Amino acid sequence: MMTVFVFLIVAQFAITASHDLFDIPGWNHGSQVKAYLGKRKIWIATLINSIFPAIAVGLAVYFWHRSTPRLAPDYWLVYCAISLLSAIAMWYIPYWRGASEKTKRAYHAMYAGTRYILPARGDNPRPNVFHMGLHVLYVTTFCVALAIWLHRG
Repeated sequence: MMTVFVFLIVAQFAITASHDLFDIPGWNHGSQVKAYLGKRKIWIATLINSIFPAIAVGLAVYFWHRSTPRLAPDYWLVYCAISLLSAIAMWYIPYWRGASEKTKRAYHAMYAGTRYILPARGDNPRPNVFHMGLHVLYVTTFCVALAIWLHRG
């Protein structure tokens, strides 16, 4: 289970930390995010948002095939829960309940032209396919972290 977690948390870190920095036409438009927020803000946000997942990755890699102290699974569970709750707050609450006009404009500017699966709900922001895939990764990583936490010795 630990091997699965290491791969998941490394993937989560790499994708989360870098996804606003590159373009995959139709899927992820980092250049639009950069244009909206500015290059400096993107780099500052990327660096700040990388601190806590980097700690999770560092602990996972260091304790892979080693005895794990109780603090590590606690950290992984809390970090993964916060990541998942943040995704819900940023994407699914605005999708279901609506958002301010400022937030709607921001999401439209940053994610216009990307692919969607969920049907439109008025003009509410909705998660695109790329972000939904990232959210599936968050759920999976959280579930594995929870299993590790429940089975810690």
